[in-house]
Amino acid sequence: MCSKLAGGAAVSVVAIALGATPASASVSFDAATGAGFVGKGDVQTALGYNNAALQKAVDSKSLAFTAKQPTIQSLSQAATQAGTQAGTQPGTQSATQAATQAATQVVSQDLTCTFTNGSGTKKFHRDGVRDGERNGSRTGSRTGTRDGSRDAYRNGTRTGSRAGTVTGTLGYDIDVDARKANQYTGFILKGWKGEPTYETGTADWSAPAFGDWSFGDYAFGTWSFGDYAFGDYAFGDYTFAPVTSVAWGAWDAAPGENPDDCLRSSNADKITALSNVITPGAVTDGPVTDGAVVDGGITPGTTTDGAITEGAITYGTVEAGARTPNGPATLYVNGKAL
Repeated sequence: MCSKLAGGAAVSVVAIALGATPASASVSFDAATGAGFVGKGDVQTALGYNNAALQKAVDSKSLAFTAKQPTIQSLSQAATQAGTQAGTQPGTQSATQAATQAATQVVSQDLTCTFTNGSGTKKFHRDGVRDGERNGSRTGSRTGTRDGSRDAYRNGTRTGSRAGTVTGTLGYDIDVDARKANQYTGFILKGWKGEPTYETGTADWSAPAFGDWSFGDYAFGTWSFGDYAFGDYAFGDYTFAPVTSVAWGAWDAAPGENPDDCLRSSNADKITALSNVITPGAVTDGPVTDGAVVDGGITPGTTTDGAITEGAITYGTVEAGARTPNGPATLYVNGKAL
């Protein structure tokens, strides 16, 4: 008799001789195409059918052949990891500082005049002191440090694999042995019916392998400086108060004599010689008054890199390789393994 399988394919159906012992035929299968052969006896053994039961299943088109095969698939995935790096930078800052220094200077005055009226020559002497001041400046430097950080990233990849299973339904025809009019020897598997389904398992990844870090510029905080170390002051000349501001002591004069006698205008016609000499003497340095420090430029030194703090890893698109068999394919008839 003639019948059709699901999908409309015509097949020849030959009655099984009742009571015959199922023969164990070979099972062959090409997982790539879904083609192969299953012996009648193998189907009967898997399902526990005698000839009559198998004939009935063939007539009712209730046999379904399926196959499963485990696979393995290689994976790769790009990765980018963020990071930050601390750093410390030394620096030197210059400065100038102004100052004023006070001083005192002794001054002496010698006055001599000769009279024509018989009063002879008179000599007078006195000492005094006057204040002065001079300006100066000095340079200095100080050292300091500042902390900073910079962003970084590095690229890498990771590899992995994932298992999977290809599952599909197979079309088939009855294999009729032309030499045995009342028997057929098995089932010819014609290939996959439609596209087999593929179910993947969980991916197993290795740790990412990264390249070198790429850094941005450091962002630094404020400097922290120690005290300035100054050199000696460089002073200019003193500027002293005028003679009129000298604080004079008493004249050294003979009793009854007065220096004003030499200086009065009324005595001008009575004096033949007049000497009035003021002589500056030794200078005594006074205290130095420091002025404001004027900060100069900062010269940064070489930054000392600190530890890198690794951040989050961002993964890219998974690149999947070809699926390769990872074990033999298993054939089923009505869910029973052959």
